[in-house]
Amino acid sequence: MIVPMKRLTLVALKADEESILQALQRAGAVEVISRADVSEEKAGDEQLLMRVQRLESAAQLLKRYGEKPPMGPKPEISPEELFASVPESERLLERTEQLDQELVAVRAEIDKKENLIQTLLPWERLCARIEDIHATRSVRFAVGFLPLGGVEQVEEAGFAVEAFAGARETAALIACAATELEEMQHALNEAGFTEFAFPALKGTPQENIRACEGEIASLRTKEAETVAALEEVAKQRTLLLEGLDAATIEHDRSLSMAAVENTNAAFILEGWVRVDEEEKAQQAVASAAEVFSFETREPLEDETPPSAMKNKKLVEPFESIVTMYAYPSYRGIDATAVMAPFYFLFFGMMLSDSGYGLALLIGGLLFSKFMKPQGGMAKLARVITFGGLSALICGPFIGTFFGVNWNDMFHTDIFPLLFDPMVDVMPMMLLSCGLGLIHIFAGIIVKMYMCFRDGDPQSAIFDQLSWILLLTGLILIFALPQLKTIALVLVILGGGMLLLFSGRSKKNPFMRLGSGLGALYNITGYFSDILSYVRIFALGLVSGAMGMVFNLIGGMVYDAFGGLGVVGIILGCILAGAVLLVLHVFSLFINTLGAYAHCARLQFIEFFGKFYEADGRAFNPLRFNTRNVILRDK
Repeated sequence: MIVPMKRLTLVALKADEESILQALQRAGAVEVISRADVSEEKAGDEQLLMRVQRLESAAQLLKRYGEKPPMGPKPEISPEELFASVPESERLLERTEQLDQELVAVRAEIDKKENLIQTLLPWERLCARIEDIHATRSVRFAVGFLPLGGVEQVEEAGFAVEAFAGARETAALIACAATELEEMQHALNEAGFTEFAFPALKGTPQENIRACEGEIASLRTKEAETVAALEEVAKQRTLLLEGLDAATIEHDRSLSMAAVENTNAAFILEGWVRVDEEEKAQQAVASAAEVFSFETREPLEDETPPSAMKNKKLVEPFESIVTMYAYPSYRGIDATAVMAPFYFLFFGMMLSDSGYGLALLIGGLLFSKFMKPQGGMAKLARVITFGGLSALICGPFIGTFFGVNWNDMFHTDIFPLLFDPMVDVMPMMLLSCGLGLIHIFAGIIVKMYMCFRDGDPQSAIFDQLSWILLLTGLILIFALPQLKTIALVLVILGGGMLLLFSGRSKKNPFMRLGSGLGALYNITGYFSDILSYVRIFALGLVSGAMGMVFNLIGGMVYDAFGGLGVVGIILGCILAGAVLLVLHVFSLFINTLGAYAHCARLQFIEFFGKFYEADGRAFNPLRFNTRNVILRDK
């Protein structure tokens, strides 16, 4: 069901603003309505936002240097313990940033030295000191690179060249008398000379290269020490994540503080509160302040409250399927309770293997017990667990056990209890389509309820009930010819209602008749929807067939070694078991994924299309939002 909402107006002293918001955040019962002139990007404390960003960056950095965290649930701590860890997490953040800066500086210096070495390598055999290569009153120098064969060309021009050949070009130091500078430049241009300038260094290139190599060795040692320090700090990454959650909570509260109206002495908070948590919210405010005004009212017609769903424990996990499509409209219907039984049944029929169902059931229960997932992941895990239970139940009726026929297992001939998809193709298809028809009728009935609830009985009867009558009549004509008279009455009654009353809002009789004919044409869409449920049969057939084929492959592997004596039998069992394990795990994964997706598709298109209003938004109260820890009360 969709929980009713009330509009809250809270007025209190400005001095109590921080403590009241802290109490409301702990209660998690009020969604604060932001002022129109406040955007999320500009709201809140910038320093808090910057701290959140710094903590996120530091956590990502330490993730690279720490060991992979073990599989298991998130740590559980109380809010008091979470906030008590903030000072230590701040010190850890500063230490992490300091080490990161040192590491960045060291690696930048290493890159600088390595680039300098690469620059000097072509000149490594040059004996002259770099600082001595400069123009004098009588001598001029040119330093640069000549293409292969260019050295001979310059020497033929009469200039002294000291050359160091490389793979693609030659490093060259050319000297000439000051009076010959112009001729040398002309000769160098003709030879394709590229000028080079030495960095501001002293000593020979080789001396500088060796000095850089020594400095790099020292920097590498410092780099290793800094990395080791980061690896040691990374052991405390959990503490940094706790600080991140605490900072996120504070930042969320700062966003709410920016959303309220303030005067010099008081503040006004507008928000939405669930009816079933109104008292909880009021008690939270009373625990933080003595003077306040707490008033609620029903939503106005032009207001759009957020949607919050509340269902029984068995149905609640299927909310994850509904919200994957869209949140229901506040004034619409929560489809979870109506959808859940069909999803449960269709999932089991699509997977249709009791062995796979048992694996999903056990795996889902163990995952929920030991991993302790939260929120949507917890609901999804329970949906898969329920799907495993459904497949476990459906297996004896229409399926197998890890691809093995039930009759082969128990040496009987009574299985399957209902239909064998491999043999009874038409009965299985008709069963799937029949369940689809019931599913569609359920959607139409929900829409009828919505029409009656909204005071529109004509739409309930003429636009919804008429389709149930028409489709039922058409099905009876073909399925039970002995009830032909009753079937014709239903067809005439349902079709007549659609033809005469679908365009009842139109005054022109011809337009009204045209609307009726258009409505009748929609029968093709209904039959198309019904045929979509054949996928239940198809996926169930695939699950059993894949399991049987994989068992055949495993048997072939065993037979290949079974004739080689005891060693062959042992080896055959091991290899066949490994092959079967891999193949059945793959089959379980791919068929579970198919059942999950196609069950959802049947709900979203064939079912929700009949009544679901999907323009709602999720109720998002101010609360403790944590990603890295699970908060528990003392």
